[in-house]
Amino acid sequence: MKYSYLYLLVFFALSACSPKAEKKAETLDPKLLISCEGVGDVKLKDTYADLQKKLGDSVLSEHENNVAGKFTSVWENSPKHLNIYWQESQAPFKTIKYIDVIDGMAPYMTIDSIGVGMSLKDLVKKNGGMAITFKNFSAMSEPGVIKGYNNGEIPKSNPCLGGVLEWTDQKPIDVNEMREFQAQEEIKSFDRILQRYDVVLSIIRLSPK
Repeated sequence: MKYSYLYLLVFFALSACSPKAEKKAETLDPKLLISCEGVGDVKLKDTYADLQKKLGDSVLSEHENNVAGKFTSVWENSPKHLNIYWQESQAPFKTIKYIDVIDGMAPYMTIDSIGVGMSLKDLVKKNGGMAITFKNFSAMSEPGVIKGYNNGEIPKSNPCLGGVLEWTDQKPIDVNEMREFQAQEEIKSFDRILQRYDVVLSIIRLSPK
């Protein structure tokens, strides 16, 4: 009886001190969740007309990018700012090409807590320790864009997730070593020169599967 009582005490103590990973997912506000459905209330299946009905014209603004084409900003100039890029080159816009989460203070995150501003080192941890491949920061097109996860964990729980990495600071680097590094079109996160770079996830990009 004495040992049974002690066993129960230990069991309940361990249970109380072992928070489950899924608890955070259960308590995450659906309006802030990044998933293969979309970002909060903005869904990948939405048309421009859908956004007008759900959110109202006052939070929508139109822009054009010379490379990516027409896009719609939602909640511009706020931490909730999203950019929605369209397949169509002219209105009516009916097909979302991708959604970008761009603000460093954005409250959105995935079910496993990936958010804008996360360091490359932490992103690799989320990828199960596998390298992340991305376009070099010096590339003429798509600098910093993530190109692959090398059979890591991120695509298993977030198959629609992409993004853009940005270097924010660096330690001194030998000029010849720097030239060799910049000559690579794509690089992996385990490149030794990146140990002297501060790199963060500056954009989360969500695309249809």
